Amino acid sequence: MKKLVLVLIFFPVLLFSQSGPKIEIVGGDNINTGNHRRGQELTYEITFKNVGDQDLQVTSVQTSCGCSSALASTDAVKPGESGTIKFTYNGLGMGSVTKAVMVTTNENGNSTKNIMLTMNMVDPLTLNPGSIVTEGKVGDELKQKASIVNSMDKEIDITEITSNTPVIKISADKMALMSGETSNLDISIKIYEESAINAAIIIKTTEGEFQIPVLVDVKAN
Repeated sequence: MKKLVLVLIFFPVLLFSQSGPKIEIVGGDNINTGNHRRGQELTYEITFKNVGDQDLQVTSVQTSCGCSSALASTDAVKPGESGTIKFTYNGLGMGSVTKAVMVTTNENGNSTKNIMLTMNMVDPLTLNPGSIVTEGKVGDELKQKASIVNSMDKEIDITEITSNTPVIKISADKMALMSGETSNLDISIKIYEESAINAAIIIKTTEGEFQIPVLVDVKAN
């Protein structure tokens, strides 16, 4: 009987490293830019790097809508070097807003990388309550409370809290607010005459001026 002889032939496996240009977005392709003031134009800088071994050519940068734009700092990036993309958004959204930036390069001949930017568009301050409506009689001194919350990712300074009428007095326990911090207001409304009080509490800050409307219905004694 003839024996079957198995001959195993081993072929060397050659590992090839990827050659050519390759774009890498610093921080990843999905970027959360944090809180921004609603209605105000914002600019965000995206950093990218050429992690390949040949020059990276940026041939096109586009955004997903006309409310935003993007522009690369350079159209050629050498291996190991970095470039930036300046992204601009008009800020007209409310809440969480996501926009895409499409970057076309010479990677793999011609390819497009999608970068998703998420922005939380907020009012700088949250006022609670948004308005004060109450009632009283001549001679009454009405006590009210309100709060101011910093909704931004940076410090906001309150430069002045006043009213457009002398019958309303306000005091605050804090005039400099870090992100997320609250200033509590004690409000006193003195009724001197039998006519409704239609006024406002005016809050001046480093992010602009804000108001809490105040309406007091004065009852007859």
